[in-house]
Amino acid sequence: MKKRNILGLFIVLGFVFISFSAGVNSLSAGPAQEGQGNNDAAQQSIENPREIVIKTYHLKYINPYEILNVAKFYLIDSTSVKNTITIKIYRYNIPKFEELLKKLDVEKKTVLFKVFTVIASKEKLEEEDEVIENKELRRVLNELKNLWNFKSYKVEGPSFLSVKEDSGSNSFRLVSSVSFLNMLVLHVDVREKDPGERVVLIEQIQLKWRLSVPEPDAQTLIDTKEISLKEGGYLVAGISGYGFPHQGKAAKALILIINAEVK
Repeated sequence: MKKRNILGLFIVLGFVFISFSAGVNSLSAGPAQEGQGNNDAAQQSIENPREIVIKTYHLKYINPYEILNVAKFYLIDSTSVKNTITIKIYRYNIPKFEELLKKLDVEKKTVLFKVFTVIASKEKLEEEDEVIENKELRRVLNELKNLWNFKSYKVEGPSFLSVKEDSGSNSFRLVSSVSFLNMLVLHVDVREKDPGERVVLIEQIQLKWRLSVPEPDAQTLIDTKEISLKEGGYLVAGISGYGFPHQGKAAKALILIINAEVK
């Protein structure tokens, strides 16, 4: 009887041990498998910032050179055709590149310049004295008259020049009845100084003069750099000596006045 009881006790203990071991194994395997799944999901959601990515963008308003030249420090490599660029870039640099692209790829503004060339003299010359109907232009000339003691002046023009932002060098033939005047406008930019108030920045303005068209060399009368002009305002871009005193004619001054409107 005792042997049977002892045998039964061993069988019960063995069954309990086996059941306990199986339960422990199942408990330990479950969380481990679930944890592995979580790690895979986390790895998929967190991208490697050092990964090299190839991306393609289509430009609307600028050419590829403009953005690729400015953003070259962010790029590993790049190529372009027409208005499409393809770049090789580290993933962590993509937000910086796209922010730069957003700022640069915008429609360029057009600046309409109204240009007056004024021939002024310190002598009273009836044929060169005239009534200026443009109030702003008259105000500028009156200031110059007081400053330089001009007695008379003749207004040539106006000439209208249409220049697009970031268009580089722009050359124009001005309206003039006495000689051939060519104006060079270099690198025009529009900035918002205050809310609702814009200024036009010009890197350089040159005014060149030829006595006649076949003449090979042009004389530079005015060469002004780093010009800032309030939108709608009038500005004296330069004053130069003008005329032929050796031919018996009175020496004069040529005054270049510009007005700018942003379109």
